[in-house]
Amino acid sequence: MKAARFYGPNTPLRVEEVPIPEVGPKDVLVKVRASGICGSDLHALHGAFPEMPVPVTMGHECAGIVEEVGEEVTTLSEGDRVCMDYVVSCGYCEYCSRGNNNLCDSLLTVGFELDGSFAEYVCLPEKQFLKLPKNIPFDEGAILGCAVVTPYHALRVAEVRAGDHVAIYGAGGVGIHAVQLARIFGASKLIVVEVSEYKLKTASELGADETVNALEEDPVKRIKEETSGKGCDVVLVFTGSRKAVEQALRSVKKGGRVVLVGYCREPVSLDAMEFMSNEIQLRSSIEHNRWELARVIELRALGKIDLSKSITHRVSLDQVNRGLEILEKKIGDPLRVVVTP
Repeated sequence: MKAARFYGPNTPLRVEEVPIPEVGPKDVLVKVRASGICGSDLHALHGAFPEMPVPVTMGHECAGIVEEVGEEVTTLSEGDRVCMDYVVSCGYCEYCSRGNNNLCDSLLTVGFELDGSFAEYVCLPEKQFLKLPKNIPFDEGAILGCAVVTPYHALRVAEVRAGDHVAIYGAGGVGIHAVQLARIFGASKLIVVEVSEYKLKTASELGADETVNALEEDPVKRIKEETSGKGCDVVLVFTGSRKAVEQALRSVKKGGRVVLVGYCREPVSLDAMEFMSNEIQLRSSIEHNRWELARVIELRALGKIDLSKSITHRVSLDQVNRGLEILEKKIGDPLRVVVTP
């Protein structure tokens, strides 16, 4: 089968022939129908995750059809449509026992430590696949597994409540989905901050009440104006920009919550006294829990979220490096780029 393999940072993926994975007694072999390209794939290609083995097949957003199941598999059958959960946890450590499998002591991630879905087939334990309803296209099913469930988890971390005013910094392939999801959580006012007019327009079409182009005006000032000078109850940061993080900390109201989701590798400065005296809560969000993925699949199946604007580009497996280039260089205002083997 064809697979796009990582051979080290700052080099293109190699699309090459590799054996179809052998199916163990508890494994499921899935024929990949769609696999999303994520910003974290770009981070990996630039050496952000030195623990990655070489070589490894990348790709962690996946939907497809079950091709073969191991003899001990009980919940899936050949021909089932599935969405992949790329967070592989042990199931019995302290964190898994509490339902926080994203914090597992033995956590492995598909497409980074384990062979992923930029391939014709992917093989993983049965528990890593959830059934995908027939009314969800494969490309949308793929992005549910990261681009949609990641902001869902972040909104839970933020404890968004009915009536909250919410600001979202960064409306790219992940942050854009926080707009609709925040409304489902009960947000009464949504303010989106971006530097792309296309993404701001899309956010507005998906329900944002106010949009702010950070290249043209001060987002902190604008957010304060839109909230009677108080700031937002919740501010979520989906970009890795240090400036955005620092602005987010000044956009939140007293007692509010700031949640960091995007990868920011630069030091961030804050006024500790102001931070403390206003009782601002700084939180972080990473990955997702398995039940949350089941929930976003359900929300899409029920028509509660619209993903028709999410996928802006599609490429073949042979063109995966072009897809990565489109996302990195922002060619044609990409939100999500999907690989179709």
